Amino acid sequence: MFSLPRRNRLAALALPIALALAVAACETIRVNPVPDQPPTVTLTSGPIDTVSAPQSWLVDIAWVATDPDGQIDHVEYAIDPPHLKQAMAAHAETAWVQTHENHVVARFHASHPDSMGPGATASEFHVFVLRAVDDRGVRSPNVVRAFYAYTVAPDVRITRPIPSIFFSPSVPVPFRMDWVGNDPDGADGGRPVAYRMRLLNLNDYGNVAYLADPDSLLREGAADGWAGWSAVAGDSTSHVITTQEIGPGQTGLLALVAVDEAGATTAYLDFNRNFLQFTAAPPGSTGPRVHIFSPLVDFTYASGGYSLDPLREIVVEAPAHQLLAFHWDGVPTPGRQLVSVRWKLDDGVWSTPSPPPGTAQFTLDPGTHRLYVELTDDFNETSLGIVRISAIDVTLQSELLVVNDTRLEVDKFTTGGAPTSYTQPWPSRAELDTFLFARGGYPWRGTKNPPSGVLSTPGLLAGYPFDTLGTRLGLENAADGVPLRVLAQYRHVIWLVDQRGSLFSASVDQGIFPVTALRAMSRPGVASALAAYIQMGGRVWLAGGGTAFASLAEFDRRSNNQGQITVFTVDDGELGPGRPLYDAAHVRSAIGVTKSDLSMNRSAAAIGGWSGHGPDGTLSAPDYSHAPAAMRRRDPGTDPLPPTRLASQAALYYPTTFPAGFVMEPDTIREDFGTPGVPRVESALDTVYDVSGAVLPIPSAPVMLYYHGRDNVPFVYTGFEPWDYTRDDCQGLVDFVLHDIWGLAKSAPGVRPGAAPLHVQRPATSRVSARLDPHRMRP
Repeated sequence: MFSLPRRNRLAALALPIALALAVAACETIRVNPVPDQPPTVTLTSGPIDTVSAPQSWLVDIAWVATDPDGQIDHVEYAIDPPHLKQAMAAHAETAWVQTHENHVVARFHASHPDSMGPGATASEFHVFVLRAVDDRGVRSPNVVRAFYAYTVAPDVRITRPIPSIFFSPSVPVPFRMDWVGNDPDGADGGRPVAYRMRLLNLNDYGNVAYLADPDSLLREGAADGWAGWSAVAGDSTSHVITTQEIGPGQTGLLALVAVDEAGATTAYLDFNRNFLQFTAAPPGSTGPRVHIFSPLVDFTYASGGYSLDPLREIVVEAPAHQLLAFHWDGVPTPGRQLVSVRWKLDDGVWSTPSPPPGTAQFTLDPGTHRLYVELTDDFNETSLGIVRISAIDVTLQSELLVVNDTRLEVDKFTTGGAPTSYTQPWPSRAELDTFLFARGGYPWRGTKNPPSGVLSTPGLLAGYPFDTLGTRLGLENAADGVPLRVLAQYRHVIWLVDQRGSLFSASVDQGIFPVTALRAMSRPGVASALAAYIQMGGRVWLAGGGTAFASLAEFDRRSNNQGQITVFTVDDGELGPGRPLYDAAHVRSAIGVTKSDLSMNRSAAAIGGWSGHGPDGTLSAPDYSHAPAAMRRRDPGTDPLPPTRLASQAALYYPTTFPAGFVMEPDTIREDFGTPGVPRVESALDTVYDVSGAVLPIPSAPVMLYYHGRDNVPFVYTGFEPWDYTRDDCQGLVDFVLHDIWGLAKSAPGVRPGAAPLHVQRPATSRVSARLDPHRMRP
């Protein structure tokens, strides 16, 4: 079937994609992400013609190439490359012929004709190498075939450990070498009649020459009757290498060739197929590597082994009295495979061993618990993984916590104590505090225009019962600034990350560019307090132009980024289980992150009308008409320059480019909200706002989502900065999420005489929340 390149298809499929996103309807994905698949090519050949071309022979070579997630662009072949080893390299300087055909008639010249035969000599062979290239430039594994004048040479490929021209795997001893043999013109179902194997120790300097000229080993074997080679039956597919053959710490070369019924032997030794260079691993490093993952953490041990050392424990926090699920599999050492896994909790009884992968579900009482996972391979080597779980039992007693995880410009002062002018775009850290949290009616401090006498306006959250938590604490691990035991005290959490702050990584100077807590806890092998909080039932609004990037940057594969857009996909393993936008927001396709001239408009898909949703079936749709129709850009008419900025700094207050993290491929989530026997499949993910702009690959893309299905508590994601737009629209957005989605009541805060009146968009609901004293972050 014809198809466009996967990434380029976005433009051609813009309309159906937009419609698919608008209705927000596709199946929930519950499997681990699958990486992009390379193409494959299968080669066949016809009879060998030794008559029509004297002193040559002709072979009609045909092939079939396929690509599981795209299309084949072309195929490339080479005949008798100068060095087969060179031809197998990705960027080899070999005379590759590019074609869109599906066959070629190859003419193989006989340089030394056999006077007793009608055509070419039987002792001479030629090599044909073929590979396919897909629409993304990804190449298939090379297919290599040798042709004699009287037969097609048999082929063999080592499948475990995987040989490579680029590196020598470290394998335990003993280990098992597996292979697949093929005799294209053989009578026994394509199976060679025998194999020949030779193991060389590279600690013997005389064997090093074979690294430079592998085929010389074949020439010597053919000349001396294959002395030193072991014969292996044709029905064999594996062989165990023991410590008697090579010792720990030594480097070996293992050659394997197939033999057909005509006596022809595989005509080459190739480091990517049938010539394995390896190092025998030292004792104690031979166990499989344990991989344990859940919504709380995704951790793979760097090495195998069986140890109770507390330093090898995976440390997580989790809610007590709630069902927890942990999953595991393993990475066997080269030359081995996993055969069983078992687990236990604390001092309990081990489960019955079963083939991996595995899963366990359980609830925990408050306190410290340990989950033990034991993997065993086919040589009876075992490895142990330990998860130390701190089960926390904290009642959700307070209403709202705002996690200020931004890295905005901080105040600076002259030697006399006066504040200096800001140099970065609005808002600074203090300006954002005032914009969000100010009580209102208090004099501004350190104003520039006018210099004094200005009273503050109530912040967007004034009137809501909130506490704040800043994460710029100078901690060695920024994630420690937002522990689960703190989050667990609140029913709702707003988590804010700005675009600039999301770019800071732990590898740069933390005194100048401190990493955000969200990025610090969104790394491979690190437990996420945010994920644990969502699992225990806390509702989250993840907002800001940096939220998507901060939560996914440590998984970025830069090769799939597109110009100005950083791309995170499920296909490439960047967006997957254990990441909040995959687990909680239910983005199961691809996310793009960019900053450009963009517009945010309420989506045509924001129609609501559903009921009976949420984990307990009591959730109803909000009235999406209460959300601002568009997030309008500030201008002097709607939003005068704030008193903290000079008239010359207008460009820092009225932006023309905006960051956004948006869904860039179809991502519909449908779930069954019916009762037993009466299914009711409906969309569980609403698009609230779309983003559009010339830089985007589609006309409009979801940039604000509301998940309201069964998998987890409701979750709101906003991929733009709520403070970038008119104050009225920012206030309307805050009130829509807090009032219409969360049902929080807003009371008028105490306002001093002379202050601007509090703008309340609509009457509060009848739901009453316990009032907390907000921190006064600014006047």
